[in-house]
Amino acid sequence: MGERAESKTESFSRRKFLGQTATAGGAAIIGAAAAANSRAQEASKVEEPSGKQEPSKSTSTNGAGAAPSATAQSRGTMVEYKSGDLMIPAYLSLPKKKSIAPGAVLVIHEVFGLNDHIKSVADRISNEGYVALAPNLFVRAAEPPPKDATDMAALRKAASSIPNEVAIKDMQAGLDYLKTVKSARPHFASIGFCMGGGFSYQIATHTKDLAGAAIFYGRTPLELVPAVSCPLLGSFGSLDTGIPPEKVKEFEDALQKAGKQADIKVYEGARHGFFNDTRPEAYNAEAAADAWQRVLKFFHERLGK
Repeated sequence: MGERAESKTESFSRRKFLGQTATAGGAAIIGAAAAANSRAQEASKVEEPSGKQEPSKSTSTNGAGAAPSATAQSRGTMVEYKSGDLMIPAYLSLPKKKSIAPGAVLVIHEVFGLNDHIKSVADRISNEGYVALAPNLFVRAAEPPPKDATDMAALRKAASSIPNEVAIKDMQAGLDYLKTVKSARPHFASIGFCMGGGFSYQIATHTKDLAGAAIFYGRTPLELVPAVSCPLLGSFGSLDTGIPPEKVKEFEDALQKAGKQADIKVYEGARHGFFNDTRPEAYNAEAAADAWQRVLKFFHERLGK
């Protein structure tokens, strides 16, 4: 996490292959994120968001393809959904059009939590006509998240306090909540970044509800490949020391051997976290713009327009 980005990009590797999907299952890896612990009114069977939290200003910069400008007004609201014994806070963003959306997307945050950047990603997805839900998975952490988002040691300690199986359950509960949103057809996809990218992969191995899963520089254990239940879209950086290109190639080859459908691309000159335009040390505008266009194409193919 927190790798730095460089400006020059080109495709390092991009392959597509088709095959049969598999049933869900497999082990999970841990991940979580820092986020605010605000609560709002629970929403159930909704056509419009019912949370009480007022929309807030986004702090994301206007990077090419990465996020709305800093002056963009967030249009979503905070809601809650039940997962086991806990209510999970989540940011719900609905399309402006009143017609039924072709599908809905579960947006999974990175280790920095459900912040303005992740909310802006959800808003961009809803601007494309889909319902977007971004849950605060860090609410499960037994260790309280640090207020200082630069304290990576504390973030990792808090993340490690979340049981693997509970994180998977909370994401599935998010998908179940989206089934109650009457303004969208029950067609679902996921997208996640860093820790959330790994979670996007994991939920694709634990549910049959997804039509597609987008992974941004997340860890992808090879033992879970047989359980992948939907097409995958992967975006990685060639300078990511935690997930180097050779590891991505192993993942790609394993998917192909297992007959899974996937589109994997490694961006030359891009580091870990290249999509996050609020972190100039990591952000890569060219890679982010290209990856976002691939995401939109993927959603259009998997969910419809």
